[in-house]
Amino acid sequence: MTRADRLRQAGERAADEAAKEVYQAILSRSPEHDFSPTLDRVLAVCDLLGDPQRAFRTVHVTGTNGKTSTTRMIERLVREHGLRTGRFTSPHLTSVRERIAIDGESLSAERFVEVWQDVAPYVNIVDERSAAAGGLSGH
Repeated sequence: MTRADRLRQAGERAADEAAKEVYQAILSRSPEHDFSPTLDRVLAVCDLLGDPQRAFRTVHVTGTNGKTSTTRMIERLVREHGLRTGRFTSPHLTSVRERIAIDGESLSAERFVEVWQDVAPYVNIVDERSAAAGGLSGH
């Protein structure tokens, strides 16, 4: 193994650890038994971000069984027509990053951490506003 290979592997391990830390931070937010069954806080964060979900066309798949398979088939068909895709499915088997794919590829550990670092300040703003209004803080 070359020195470059060892450095690359060390970088990948560090990125994986950072992604695990981000996921643990996300999981540590309001526990399952202490949640508000509304989308208010999610919508507030989206609003602060400029409602990015309105910037692209979507296919929303719902139901009891087969959603991931159906979603992957739709994604592949769309990509075969030369369009870029983003996919979010749940749950995951080994890593939360399996849930998120861009053009069929799972999100890298580095990108997962980068995106959380970009979004976290907005989540914190909404948490602070929610707590000030007597609601959940997310922490």
